[in-house]
Parts: sequence; C-alpha cells; structure tokens
Amino acid sequence: MGLDGVEIIMAVEERFDIRIEDAEAEKLLTPRQLIELVQTKVALTTASVCLTQRAFNLLRKSLRHHGGWKRSEITPASRLSDLIPRPERRRLLQRVVQDLAINKPPQLELANWLNISLLLGSLAAGGLAVRVTRLGFSSPAMFVFIAGALLAAGAALRLTRPWRKEFPANLQTVGDLSRWVMTHKADLATGTAPAWTRKQIAASVREIIVDQLGCQPDFSEEASFTRDLGLN
Repeated sequence: MGLDGVEIIMAVEERFDIRIEDAEAEKLLTPRQLIELVQTKVALTTASVCLTQRAFNLLRKSLRHHGGWKRSEITPASRLSDLIPRPERRRLLQRVVQDLAINKPPQLELANWLNISLLLGSLAAGGLAVRVTRLGFSSPAMFVFIAGALLAAGAALRLTRPWRKEFPANLQTVGDLSRWVMTHKADLATGTAPAWTRKQIAASVREIIVDQLGCQPDFSEEASFTRDLGLN
C-alpha cells in the first residue's frame, strides 16, 4: 500500500484498538478483506485489548492533535528527536500527558557536552573553595573540596533546568514513549473492548476509506482499492 493505504491502516488501528502487521496489510485488495481482517482481530481483543497498542494509539492521536503530523509520520520506530524539535519538546510532552491524564511528563536531560561541562565546572568550584580557604592538602581541604563541588553542582542543575531538552536513553522512539505511557497511565486497562458487530465494523471502515480517499460512500465491498477507489 502507498501513503494513502498507510493512513487507512493506521486509522483503522486507532478506531478499533488493534494492530495490523505490514504483511497483512499488503494482502488487502478490497474493503471486504479489510473488514474481515478487522473482524478477526476485534474478536481476539474483546476480552482484553493489547495495552501497548492502546497506549500507542492514544499517544499518536495526541501527538497528531498538538503537532500536526500525519498518521504515517508517527510509527513505533519514529525517533522522537527527529519528530519533535528541541524548542517544542517540553511544551508538547506536557500537553500529551494532560491529554492522557498522566501526572507529569517524562524527564528530559541535558546534552552530554553540557553534563561534562557542569562536572568540570563543579570540580573547579571545589578546587577554588580549597584555594580560598588556604587549607593546602590537609584532611579538612577534602571536605571543603567536596562541599564546594556539591554546592556548585546543585546550583548548576537548578539553573540549567530549562536547558534539559534531550530525550533519555530509554526514551528514543515513539514505541519507547508508548511503553512509558503504558506504565504511567493508571486507567489504561479499565473497561473492555467493545463487542463490534460486522455491520458496525463495515460502517466504520467505510467512513475511514471515504475520509482518506475522498471517494463516494456507496462503493461496493468488492471494489478494488487501487482500480476502483483511487488508492495510490
């Protein structure tokens, strides 16, 4: 499937809280095949929805709302650093957790070069404290050095808080952020998946296809996505 096809698949995943694999999507030639595939998957999720998929769908919906991306631009493998510009990261994460009713956003970090600079600066501050007190190499000088370094480090961390704009090592992709949402959204598992009827699935799939392709809503379920519905 082309770009339009990817958008349809992702919209279906979001609507039904399911996951459609690439190999499955490649075999879908008609709306009927898509409807029947959804039927098999919602039957499996009636009792229990995959929490990681639900977290991803909720996250993608929020990111699209606040960032304006297309569904196809937000996949589990999408790198957060490529997706979200540094100046927008703190604001966007705050809005996402508000949407998802999570207490606070994940913590961003300082750039590595800045961490190294702060370390060296703290050590220099400790050395300066020893020099000012003129304790030389005595035992008290060690305590003065440690105290000076710690005080400098604490002040530096507080002052550089607005500069924390890098994603931590365990939060590099949208998939990583989805798993973070899964562990921090307490009500993610509440309720069960709706018992979709075939008629409801067909109506929802038809609505998604019309929305994505701009075609007439009276198409046959046997219509070809590419030949009859204009799928690129």
